[in-house]
Amino acid sequence: MAIDMKTQYIEVPGGYVGLNVLGDNDSAIPILFIHGGPGGNYESFLPMAEMLAKDCKVYLYNQLGSDEKNDVGDESIWVPERYIETLNTVIREMKVDRLHLIGHSWGAMLAAEHVLRTPDTPVKSITMVSPYLSTEIWIRDAKSRLAEMGEEYVRIVEESEKEIQFGGKLYQEIIEEYNKNFQCRELQKHKRQFRQYAMKPKTPNGMRVYRHMWGPSEFTCTGILKDMDITAKLPQIKVRVLLISGVYDQVRKETIEYYRSLIPGAVRVTIPEASQTSFLENPDIFYDSLTAFLVRFN
Repeated sequence: MAIDMKTQYIEVPGGYVGLNVLGDNDSAIPILFIHGGPGGNYESFLPMAEMLAKDCKVYLYNQLGSDEKNDVGDESIWVPERYIETLNTVIREMKVDRLHLIGHSWGAMLAAEHVLRTPDTPVKSITMVSPYLSTEIWIRDAKSRLAEMGEEYVRIVEESEKEIQFGGKLYQEIIEEYNKNFQCRELQKHKRQFRQYAMKPKTPNGMRVYRHMWGPSEFTCTGILKDMDITAKLPQIKVRVLLISGVYDQVRKETIEYYRSLIPGAVRVTIPEASQTSFLENPDIFYDSLTAFLVRFN
């Protein structure tokens, strides 16, 4: 049975975001989910949020440009600083003294930046799911996964990048095949949630945000994030961190282990039979792994 969701609108730099909450357990530490993208939304995490809401309050919000009510077309606000400021504002407005963050992909970088910049944060832990923390590493992993699909795929992508032509039929077919292998292996089962998150965001600006900040695909970065890298700051994180990835994840296990080695006290979990949307593909094991980590704080 679906759990009722309540919404409050918060003014943030550049517009408004709707902060949604599921559950009513005030005795447990609440969770705030930060979606990936950029330009994605929290749609794909809703089934997991409903599972978690039986234990604690779960908060979700769509970032600027990812929701009908914050569908801002001004590209000047589509910069990392604005998204970090938005997260900081949301957490302040929540008025909680304890909080867990779950950051998916790009959301993991936002979560890390928040705790690094906010000494008095109420955040007690971050769960980084398939984390994006460095563009160079992300592209390296993506190209490695692309090579697993075959040399012909690599050749077509390299030619497209050389010619700066990304709208061709073959390039788009490669994106589709790549997504089926490394982003959501249960694509037919979870097609609506995955497409809302990664391929057809709720608003026209969702894909514009993605292309402006990132680029045409996961394995080609042409946007303003091309030099993004916060790995040098990871040893400064002072909250507990759980790293979750799928066994077929775009973020390879070697990368997850590298991040674990940089973050003091971090632990990692690999979800079987799952890729980058492990909370959709293998929800029971994801839930068990996450709650086993969080229970120590309660």
